[in-house]
Amino acid sequence: MMTFCRFVAATAFAAAAIVSSPGGARAQSAAPALEGSLLVRWADPRPGQTGGDMRFALARPDGSVTPLTVAPADRAFAIGAFGKTVRVETHDAQAMAGAPVVAEKITVLGAEKEALEPAAAVTKRVLFILLRFKGDAQKPHAPAFYAGLTNPLLPDSALKTPATINGFYSVTSYKKLLWSGDVAGVGGLTATDWLTLPRTKTEYADCGWSGVCADLDLLADDAMKLAKGQGVDVSGYDNVNLVLNNDLDCCAWGGGFVFENKVYGATWEPPWGQEAATYVHEMGHSLGLPHSGWVYYAYDSPWDEMSSGSTAKFLTCGSYNSANSANATQTLTCRAPGGGFISAHKDKLGWIPAANKLVVDKISTQTVALEGEASPLGSRLKMIKICLVGQPCDGASAHYLTVEARVKTVAYDKGLPGEGIIVHDFRANRAPRGVGNACFFNSTSGWAVPADATVNDYRGAPNCDAGGRVYPKYALFNAQYPVGRFYNSTTYGIRVDVLSRSGSVFNVKVTRSK
Repeated sequence: MMTFCRFVAATAFAAAAIVSSPGGARAQSAAPALEGSLLVRWADPRPGQTGGDMRFALARPDGSVTPLTVAPADRAFAIGAFGKTVRVETHDAQAMAGAPVVAEKITVLGAEKEALEPAAAVTKRVLFILLRFKGDAQKPHAPAFYAGLTNPLLPDSALKTPATINGFYSVTSYKKLLWSGDVAGVGGLTATDWLTLPRTKTEYADCGWSGVCADLDLLADDAMKLAKGQGVDVSGYDNVNLVLNNDLDCCAWGGGFVFENKVYGATWEPPWGQEAATYVHEMGHSLGLPHSGWVYYAYDSPWDEMSSGSTAKFLTCGSYNSANSANATQTLTCRAPGGGFISAHKDKLGWIPAANKLVVDKISTQTVALEGEASPLGSRLKMIKICLVGQPCDGASAHYLTVEARVKTVAYDKGLPGEGIIVHDFRANRAPRGVGNACFFNSTSGWAVPADATVNDYRGAPNCDAGGRVYPKYALFNAQYPVGRFYNSTTYGIRVDVLSRSGSVFNVKVTRSK
């Protein structure tokens, strides 16, 4: 039996059954089995750049980490198993030696409960470790910048950052999740300077903007040892944010790593990602959230900070000499995230109480009042979940629709491109989207895909544009259903009519005919 202290996202519950990946039928009983905690890492490119990836690995009881190759059809299931204890079956002859292996079957040793009651309010501890690459003396920000970026609910104008991580998560989670951040450097938790890593940038990531090459585990291991060497008790933290003084590879990273038999939620942030909007996204990955969108191109949804999101405000907040741009000076921009989280993701994290959620699981017609989902939690509905005929409405192969109202009256939805009703098609075992399509520079899509209220205003490959019209007024930037419009699927037998609006509340009629 493994002895890991497991990082458990809010969706992970006590075991009552065993859940296996859909691809498990391919495995044979004679395959060797490995057990450990499943790690998932997402690579997200710098704005304006292409690239990105999704990596899977198994943190094993002996402290080693085995990279996993997971079939595209099984990736959505594996995302849902992030941080959980799993058994991996493989026919790879090198499996027992710790080399990269093909995961033929992943079995979760414990079932995920989908019908969530609201999660208890929690405060997670997060450690920012300030790290300079060997031979690179620059420091993008002072240590106080990172505590000010994290802990207060309101930003400090002197830091030139227009939002805080806690401000976003407090509002978005309905006060269910807060972060308590400490900053570690020379001097431990009273950091006076950045710590110097034992290796150069190229020893951790020997590529530039176009590559995905970061050795995340080596970097994390070196960083944690440096922090311990300054007297920091790293074991007391839930998350660790590795703060880098220069570029890594193409990307910023979010997910998890293992150190001394404990799995931590984690981010790996180059200077351009050390601001609230990017941290909100990558720390969302550390909680187990995937991306959303991928209808027309990668990161195409402005309605979710786990896609491209939206910007409510931005400020110039510094500069650095970019290793991936021949040491050219790059201006740093700090943004206020303005696209919130979608209701499907909030529900997966247990943030929406049952009293604020309508589940439509039979043929019916109902008219309900649906409040803007970013507004403070009260007595009104925040989400409608519509089960589909012949489809499971929970579990590893769940398939359903979500309906939410989006208005720009709350700080972390103020950047939205419009107001109205947003519909998502949620599929827990959805295959990656965009594979082989020239408009998608990566296929790291997730569970939820928005329905577009205004279709045919984006041209696919080889054009990959909005038909010559002014961007970003098209594609998913006008996906909302305003009053007088309706969503209709004859395939699912679902119709959602937007009848009227009063302030942040929409009257919505939901018809399920199948």
